[in-house]
Amino acid sequence: MGSGVSFHQHDEDDDFGIEYDGNGQGVIKRIPIEVKPRGKLGLRSVGSFGRKPKGGSLQSALSVDLENPEVEKIRKDFELYKLSVENETASMRKREQKLEIENKRMRAELQALQKTCGKLRSERDIALEAEQQALERAGTFENDRNKVQRQFKIFREAKESEIQNLLKAKRSLENKLTKISHGLLVDDLDSSSRNSIDNLGGSNPGDWWTALESEPSLGSTTQLQGSAVKGPEFAYSNMELDGPFTNVTKDDWTAAAASLAQVIPARLEVCVSKNIRLYVSAPKDVQTEVDILNKEYIPQLSKLVQEVGRVLVVVHISVEDTETIPTSNFDKAIERQVEESTIFLAFLAETTVSFTQVEYQNGYFKNPGSKPAVFCFRESTGRGVKDLHTEAKQLRQQVQQCDNTTVIDGYTTPHKGAEMAFNELLRLIKLELCTEEKTDADSGFADTEGSELCGSGLWDIHGDYEQLEAFQYAVRSSCQMGFEKYYERLNAHVSAAGPLPPLLISGGSGSGRSLLLAKWLELQQEKSGLMGSLVLYHFVDSCHSTSADPIHMIRRLTAQLFQHVTSPPSLTSDPVRLAEEFPRWLEKVSSKIQGGVILVMDSVDRFEQAEVHLKWLLDPLPVESRVIVSVHEDTCPQSWRSWPTVHLEPLSNKNVKEVLRAEATRLGSSLCPDEESRILTHCRTAATCNPLYVMQLIADVASYSSPEDRGKRLDEVLASNNCVELYMNVVESVRQQHESSHFRGVYKKLLRFLYGARNGLSELEIMTFLPDITWAIWASLYCDLVDRYIVTSRSGIIILAHDQVREAIGELYLAGNDDKCLDGVRESMIDYFSQFLRPGLVTCRVADELPWLIKQLTDKPGLQSCIANLCIFQNLYARGRSAELLGYWQFVGVDKVAMAQSYFATTKKMEEMIGQYDGLVTEARIADMYESLGQFLRDLGLLEQAITPLQRSLELRESSLDPDHPSVAQSLHHLAGLHAQWGKYATAEALYKQALEINKNALGPEHYLVAVGLDALAVLYQKQEKHDLAEPLKRRAVAMKRKSRAMRSNAGHLKAADPLQRRAVHVEELAIGADSPDLARTLNEIGVLYYLQNNQDAAESYFKRSLTMRESMLGPNHPELTQSLHNLAGLYMDRKQYSLAEPLYERALQIRMQHYPVEHPSVASVVKHLALLYKKQGQLAKAEPLYKQSVEIREKSFGANHPSVATALVNLAVLYSQQNKHDAALPLYEQAVSIFEDSLGPSHPRVAETLRNLAKLKFDLGDFETAASLYKRATEIKDSELAYSGKVPSSSSSGETVKNELGVKRPYYADNG
Repeated sequence: MGSGVSFHQHDEDDDFGIEYDGNGQGVIKRIPIEVKPRGKLGLRSVGSFGRKPKGGSLQSALSVDLENPEVEKIRKDFELYKLSVENETASMRKREQKLEIENKRMRAELQALQKTCGKLRSERDIALEAEQQALERAGTFENDRNKVQRQFKIFREAKESEIQNLLKAKRSLENKLTKISHGLLVDDLDSSSRNSIDNLGGSNPGDWWTALESEPSLGSTTQLQGSAVKGPEFAYSNMELDGPFTNVTKDDWTAAAASLAQVIPARLEVCVSKNIRLYVSAPKDVQTEVDILNKEYIPQLSKLVQEVGRVLVVVHISVEDTETIPTSNFDKAIERQVEESTIFLAFLAETTVSFTQVEYQNGYFKNPGSKPAVFCFRESTGRGVKDLHTEAKQLRQQVQQCDNTTVIDGYTTPHKGAEMAFNELLRLIKLELCTEEKTDADSGFADTEGSELCGSGLWDIHGDYEQLEAFQYAVRSSCQMGFEKYYERLNAHVSAAGPLPPLLISGGSGSGRSLLLAKWLELQQEKSGLMGSLVLYHFVDSCHSTSADPIHMIRRLTAQLFQHVTSPPSLTSDPVRLAEEFPRWLEKVSSKIQGGVILVMDSVDRFEQAEVHLKWLLDPLPVESRVIVSVHEDTCPQSWRSWPTVHLEPLSNKNVKEVLRAEATRLGSSLCPDEESRILTHCRTAATCNPLYVMQLIADVASYSSPEDRGKRLDEVLASNNCVELYMNVVESVRQQHESSHFRGVYKKLLRFLYGARNGLSELEIMTFLPDITWAIWASLYCDLVDRYIVTSRSGIIILAHDQVREAIGELYLAGNDDKCLDGVRESMIDYFSQFLRPGLVTCRVADELPWLIKQLTDKPGLQSCIANLCIFQNLYARGRSAELLGYWQFVGVDKVAMAQSYFATTKKMEEMIGQYDGLVTEARIADMYESLGQFLRDLGLLEQAITPLQRSLELRESSLDPDHPSVAQSLHHLAGLHAQWGKYATAEALYKQALEINKNALGPEHYLVAVGLDALAVLYQKQEKHDLAEPLKRRAVAMKRKSRAMRSNAGHLKAADPLQRRAVHVEELAIGADSPDLARTLNEIGVLYYLQNNQDAAESYFKRSLTMRESMLGPNHPELTQSLHNLAGLYMDRKQYSLAEPLYERALQIRMQHYPVEHPSVASVVKHLALLYKKQGQLAKAEPLYKQSVEIREKSFGANHPSVATALVNLAVLYSQQNKHDAALPLYEQAVSIFEDSLGPSHPRVAETLRNLAKLKFDLGDFETAASLYKRATEIKDSELAYSGKVPSSSSSGETVKNELGVKRPYYADNG
């Protein structure tokens, strides 16, 4: 039969064309098979299909009926399907080809787009870079433009100032020639005329109308009360003054602040110390009185002193303690302790001790009246040792023979003696503290109880007294040899025309930079070279002390600048704002003060980030400012080295010799030629030829009296090649002198404690840490340490005197294995200060030392717990130390928001303790705490966090106090300020108005707080550009502040002036008796001070007392009596009690006419004030001859063409105008205008003021065209002044207005006389 391969193949029979195997062999062909129907073929079911029947053939098995129609149908369907698939495949291939072509095209486009995008990106980067470069160039150009503008302004001001100075010098010479021609002594007349001279309050360019009580305008006739020039008329005042208040006006308390700033910080020989030292002298037989006093009464006195932030230190040296100390310098040690005491208290019975005579001699006999002294003599009940009894008797007799001393005798029991001593001490301490109720004028916002919650009061908030002590410590040195050439450089820098960069004083360690600056300042003050300037200075101690905080320094200097600003704002606590705003205040104040501002900063390289905080030094300084900066030559910032520099060279051999002799003379010693030669031979290097090394060497050598000991000691100290080595030698020498068997190791511990503390330690703290130290031991040790320049005292705190001492102590007692001792020392101090972390006990010492000590140990959890204490926060914030507080929070890693939340949570917890801590925690004090927190957060710009504590403070005050209490108004005022800062003006306005209403009802419509509220509301309106509402409020607030200005923010020298004056009264009473001309003069000065502070009741009391004393001591017609009459009359006139003032002025005029010629300035002063009094009373007929007399006096004194004559002419013309004598007034006005134009220039404000008055006169005469022309010219002068000074003109006048024919508003008379 054959295989399938052998079948004949036909193409038409190959229906599928499908290969069976891979090589094309074995193609299966269709074999015709007869296929029968299933039924016919006998096919089985599906399950048995495919089985071959036995014996069947291939043909029979494969035969199919090809004629079947179903097969044909399937074939056709398959053919159609095949055809469609082929067509679809072909179309897909075509589509694929098209897609490939499109893909290639799009890829090409994509590549082109990518290239274009890359090109655009490159162009964009180039454009951005070009833009950045353009912005940088624009910023540089703008900065250069600003500098050029500022330099031009400074140049213009300098030239104008030079012109003004020349005009002043010209007028001064003319005045002197005129006075000489009238036969008057120039010096005498100048000095005597100071009490009677007038001036506008501010005398600043552009302030010519605001210095008057209202703005002069067309229709207002203004009486000129002073000249705008610094001629013979300076300050308009109702007072006649002596002492530091000469030429001070009540309406210009800034001028008073300037006088006080010149008197208090620079002229005081002894600074007001924080410590009140009570030295108690008591032999052994009266020790019982001392014990009772210490146990029962001293705690009461200490509490009284702590309330004002000061410390009471009781010094008592018992005879038992003196047995174990060296006796070589003991008398000198007692002398030093007595001299440094504030009050001397002596108990005496029948016996004395070896040093009683020394105590009495230095406590009273040596300088009676220098300090209060109280002597308590117990009645004798027996006899002691004969010679001592004789000495006690002699001391009693000697004391009782002295006048003006307090002697308590006749008591028999120790308790009675201690009680009587306490009563006298209480009186003296109150006098020292000047504790009295504050007047309204002295209180800004009402003082609250917040400080009592946290502990003692605040003393020397800005550190002014601390700086004064640093200045005086440097001045005391006699080492200034070779400084003359440096003085010349400093003087040349100050006197040169500005603007000038800072002058840099550089030198090495111990070269005398601080000494040079202090001595130069002292010399300038002695020569009165800086009396016209405001001198600010800052001395830096160690780099860890609070004086090394640049923000604290800037805040202190800003507070001093504010004393010379008419309406100073409150000092912010934001360190960034303080640093940014200080240069602006420096420029503003320096432009107002005649001699400018001189700023001296010593050792500023010890500041942390000095270049950042003092970057304003790199900008052009104001033309009237001079800055002098001292730095160490090795640590001077690089950017400062381009400034003009004075480098302190080592002392020459000649200077070393002069220093040695001067210091030896000061110490009461001398060097033999051989010793001097050896020292000069040794001092050849730069390290041994600086002032500190030489002073330290001679101080140590001079402490040895015998030649043998001195020679031996000289060998030891000459082995030292620099200051540190010398200090190491001296420190060890003092240790060997004072250490004994029971005192071993205490000396090292003392120096370690002083080294480890931030600001040193107080004497009470030293005796707490080292109980072995008694007052006897401390007096002797302290004396040697001070004499060797190892320690010094600053604000009652014992500190290391120099950085070289610190380095020497570190090398001696803290190097190597002993370094762990420093941490132990600081841990001991932390334990000590931590016990005061509770309400009522936290003092400034705790707040200063404790956080810093914890930070040194890097104890972040402990530090966070410490600074989260509300009393620590309150103490630091109240003293303006917010920058330090923020630094602590930054150190522990807490941001400002988390800090705010922590403080609020702590305050909330404290609120739950109301009534605890012996009643210290009250709702009012918690409200104060909330308010402080809110103000602190507001200063930092955390407005959202600040509103909650401020709102809570308001709620507590409303609930605990009367809703109409001024404290509630205070809370409303702070809330309003917060909303205003937030931009919520409507809410702020409502709160301001509510606070104003409360203050008006509670304090009166003219109170200072009402003026503050009006001022704040005016500022709010200005922010909203509602100038029509703001202007009248601003003017009213300024007028009210001038009447009741009381420099509340200046807690330093100004507030200390009043206590110092009253202490002067006490000292004079002790020294010269209760009644004397000198005491009367002092009483008059205190009355003037109270008058300037708007405390008229106190001023009247002192004036009356001075008047009565002068009448009794000098007689009813003495010239000095007229000063008291004049001042008392001025006070009554200020109160508008004209009937009381008139007889006083008339009596003063009568007395002066008897003693002085008619043209004498003292007569002119009374004539002027009496004329003004008559004018205010409406007695114009009486006033007219006095005004005429005033014109005549000034013409005789100063010449017919002097501005003072023009002022008198204007005043007389005003009087004629009010009497409707227009024809008489017209030539006077014209003559005054001519004099002002010739002497002051045609564009001077005085010309404009007189032109306005002349325009008013022409208007009244019906010459409207001339009036309009004059008014236009006056307005142009004023506008030019405004353009120069940058002031905004006022659009309203203080007088009532009506429309006139010219279409302008015509006010009624607004006389400012």
